[in-house]
Amino acid sequence: MGDKAKSVAINLDAILMQLGQFGKFQLFNYMLIIVPVIFAACNNGNYIFSAGDLEYRCRIPECDPLENPILETDWLVNAMPSSGDPRRCSRYATKNTTEIPDPGGQDVCNPDLFNQSQIIKCEEWVYGQGDSIVKELGLQCQSWKRTLVGTIHSCGLLTALPIVGFVSDRYGRKIALVSSAFFAGVLGLARSFANNYYTFIAFEFLEPTLGSGVYSSAFILGMELVGPKRRVLGATILCMFYSFGAMLLGVFAWLLPYWRTFLRVIYAPSLFFISYFWFTHESVRWLISKGRYESAVKILKKAAKTNGVTLTEKSMESLYSNVESKNLQSESVQADDGADIELTPLRQVIRSPIILTRVLKCSFWWITCTFVYYGLSINAVSLAGNSYLNYILVSTVELPAYLTSFVLLDRIGRKYTLCAAFLTSGAACIAFPFLPADMKWLSTLAYLMGKYCITMAFGSLYVYTSELFPTPLRHSLLSSCSMIGRIGSIVAPQTPLLAEYMPSLPALMFGSCSFISGLLMLTSPETLNIKLPDTIEEAENISKKPVSQRTKIV
Repeated sequence: MGDKAKSVAINLDAILMQLGQFGKFQLFNYMLIIVPVIFAACNNGNYIFSAGDLEYRCRIPECDPLENPILETDWLVNAMPSSGDPRRCSRYATKNTTEIPDPGGQDVCNPDLFNQSQIIKCEEWVYGQGDSIVKELGLQCQSWKRTLVGTIHSCGLLTALPIVGFVSDRYGRKIALVSSAFFAGVLGLARSFANNYYTFIAFEFLEPTLGSGVYSSAFILGMELVGPKRRVLGATILCMFYSFGAMLLGVFAWLLPYWRTFLRVIYAPSLFFISYFWFTHESVRWLISKGRYESAVKILKKAAKTNGVTLTEKSMESLYSNVESKNLQSESVQADDGADIELTPLRQVIRSPIILTRVLKCSFWWITCTFVYYGLSINAVSLAGNSYLNYILVSTVELPAYLTSFVLLDRIGRKYTLCAAFLTSGAACIAFPFLPADMKWLSTLAYLMGKYCITMAFGSLYVYTSELFPTPLRHSLLSSCSMIGRIGSIVAPQTPLLAEYMPSLPALMFGSCSFISGLLMLTSPETLNIKLPDTIEEAENISKKPVSQRTKIV
């Protein structure tokens, strides 16, 4: 069965090359799928703003005016502890007196009014600019509830991976894309109407669980649309538009500070992606794998007409013959080997120390990428200056990062591109907290360099991981490493809590993980110009042939 499947793939690649590897048909479909990808980026990071921290302090009824109290005033030192969380969450008790004038007068807010030896909890708060669920859902002085939102979101992403994979493989890439986008819109809008924290957090989990498959579905659909020479280009396009979506998220948050309006604006467009059932085309590869070759041929003929080319009868006959041969043998192969299909990958990994070691290394690299990538994005809003602008800048550097990895991967190789990206990101993150406070431009530059390099690593890791493993295990092991890597994105939202105890701790953690990953990369083989391994033995022997002696793949 393996040989037949391979034969079908080879003939389809030949047809795609004859069709035009990135013609008008592919371009039109890419223009369609990048739109949900943009909004997927907005959906994936919206909790950074909707559950963002706010500037607030205790309201002092004895001193604050009834309307429009000011966040910072001179008399605050008399009424509450001088700095930190005590100022946000505690105040001095009022002395027992019946002679308290009307609030708002400056003369009453003197030290004699308060018992500075007795600290009590706040009951009301005064806020600065901005808005989030902290203010409306009563999360003041409960930072762990606020940061838990991002962790719950990442748990939903982890849960979504096997679900969207099952839907995509069983029912098709298009159905996975459209259903994910639609569920994201419905559940995201529902979250915007939450009237308490627990309802909000429930929808924060359900929305990514059922709606976060947009990017992965679009990625697979796009890759299976284009010819073999344009797959890296196609991947780069999708990555860059995802980054554009992250930039757009910062703009929306800046223009729409009220969190309910903000959520409704970024989620409402997803409801219209239900129309993609009629406007987009299913993956030809998936149709062939399911024996639906009549539908596949129909799409190929439409693509040929759009691209202005004519497919030869020989190539189409070859496609028919391969598919029919595959279908005739499918039942007998399943009957003979069905009992071993699920166990074989695990057994093969366990029996090969080299492959098992690679799985462990790749898992650590994925954890590092998600931890540092999302951690730097989340903590960007805490940098000095405009938090929205900082987030937009941190997202903007992803665009040249993806372009750089696109250029370097085929020139200096996967291993050294990844190694340099990890080490440079680590050095930038470690240096960040030690730079002079009066040189904000230098600190910002170091922070952006850390995000730039970890984005390079993230984009390159998809390619490198897929080339390290043999064909029968490639998809399952790539998915496994990606799922384990979600540990990093689950932990990342909690790093702002660490900054409350030690401001430099998050950056030092990001830098240490990146640096270790860079050194670990030196122990792995280079995969530049290799033929994708089809067996365990071929995968184990990747590093035995020097790069200089490999035939360049075009």
